[in-house]
Amino acid sequence: MMLRDENDAAGVRMLAEAPRFQRLALRHENGTAPKAITAFNLFQTPRIVAACMAELVKAHVRPGARILEPSVGLGRLYEPFADMEGLRENWVGVENAIECVRAVRAAMQRSEIHERDFLTADCGDLGGQFDAVVMNPPFKQGCDIRHIEHAAGMLAPGGLLVSLCYDGTKQNAKLRPMCDTWERLPSGSFREEGTSADVVLLTIRRA
Repeated sequence: MMLRDENDAAGVRMLAEAPRFQRLALRHENGTAPKAITAFNLFQTPRIVAACMAELVKAHVRPGARILEPSVGLGRLYEPFADMEGLRENWVGVENAIECVRAVRAAMQRSEIHERDFLTADCGDLGGQFDAVVMNPPFKQGCDIRHIEHAAGMLAPGGLLVSLCYDGTKQNAKLRPMCDTWERLPSGSFREEGTSADVVLLTIRRA
């Protein structure tokens, strides 16, 4: 599977000194989720990548499947599921930034968002195991490793995890052996989202 080196202009600008979100622009773009204008460690998924991730999930699960997104952010990964009848109904999100939770609830009328640190949640907190997980975890200081390992433990038998991660030495050592697929995205795929980090798209299937 090849992804084109294309990005939509999300307008993410970073303030390195900002400890948390300072401002959210509740401006909509063709009915989609709002954009972050200033943020800390929030890099939205380019829509072409989000669409590809959603298609991987759609090809694997049946209607009625429970789908988890551990770090909702501003809802970019949910957007492709919004039109997928049979999959959007059992989508569950987790997000620890109240500003993002409020924005996504308002923009997408989604109430199934748990405001909490994903790493402190378990399947019991979120209603049971999941048939699929789709995620763009935080990359800072190896957080992506911990988030992906934790999310993989929430998969039901036969479940599929589709995630992005940083293409770093630690990630290759810890995550790659767990994965069924490991695809390095084209260089610069996230540039217009505010980062030049090299990113991997991976999948993990539970037996």
